[in-house]
Amino acid sequence: MKSLYLLFAIAGTIAPWYWLLQDLSALLSPALFLQQTFANAIASTWATDLLISAVVFFCFVWIELKRLNVSRSWMILYIGLTFGVGLCCSLPFFLYHREQLLERHL
Repeated sequence: MKSLYLLFAIAGTIAPWYWLLQDLSALLSPALFLQQTFANAIASTWATDLLISAVVFFCFVWIELKRLNVSRSWMILYIGLTFGVGLCCSLPFFLYHREQLLERHL
């Protein structure tokens, strides 16, 4: 599974940036980015779903890092990946990292 998680993290980095780079003006303007993110009901639904999923992910990471006795400073990386790239990158990357940690503990 570890290799699959890494593959998804790579795909989760490339896919969103492909679309973001199509509209550099929105990428470079936080106000325009937010306006387009919530441009209509469908976009707002996706954005809201993603934001709630990100909060749940952060809670899960916080608890797992403590459970695995790993520095919670890793949280900074996962927050950065989530908001800088996307949950489609940070979640599989966390799962990859978690598998590595679990292998070391065995």
